[in-house]
Amino acid sequence: MRDVSRLILILALVLGAGLLGCAEVPTGDGDGDLTGRIAFTSYRDGNDEIFVMNADGSSQTQLTYNDCIDGSPAWSPDGSHIAFTSDRDGDAEIFVMDSDGRNQTQLTYNGSDDGHPAWSPDGGHIAFHSVRDGDWEIFVMDADGSNQTQLTYNVTSDWDPDWSPDGRHIAFASNSNWYSDIYVMNADGSSQTNVTSNFSSNDQHPAWSPDG
Repeated sequence: MRDVSRLILILALVLGAGLLGCAEVPTGDGDGDLTGRIAFTSYRDGNDEIFVMNADGSSQTQLTYNDCIDGSPAWSPDGSHIAFTSDRDGDAEIFVMDSDGRNQTQLTYNGSDDGHPAWSPDGGHIAFHSVRDGDWEIFVMDADGSNQTQLTYNVTSDWDPDWSPDGRHIAFASNSNWYSDIYVMNADGSSQTNVTSNFSSNDQHPAWSPDG
């Protein structure tokens, strides 16, 4: 469970940073639409911030400017928005912003950590993991943050959701065994199926191919 322990440590650091408070400055440089690029997290200004760049690495542009941690960027399917995780509220929560960094809006509000946003293919929903019920579980919400619904209810942890291209399934990691495995479930949380069944190592971070 080394990777799970590392995740817990990172989130503890995130929470600790949040308790110290975050100074925010104006975000977005007004350069206009930044679709067709790669979003990523960088520590180059002294803490994790979100940047975008062209596919060849050129035109690297910073989108967030906070003393706390912004990370896990995820593009909306139409390229107009980026969902991300930030601890500027005191704990890790899900935010969304325009693709140029403007209009940063908080979507989740609770006393526990939320993270790893993943857009549905139609852009109408965002899946994420949350520890709000005592361990990591998979949730889904509308793209505006409404109708937050828990999909997994396990005594251990489920995390890292990823939508299938047709929007019918969600892959995720779970440590329901001693080691973590990859599972697939219907988009409503039903029919959770273990697809790796690896009892000797950790399997995690699932990512669907474009053809599903």
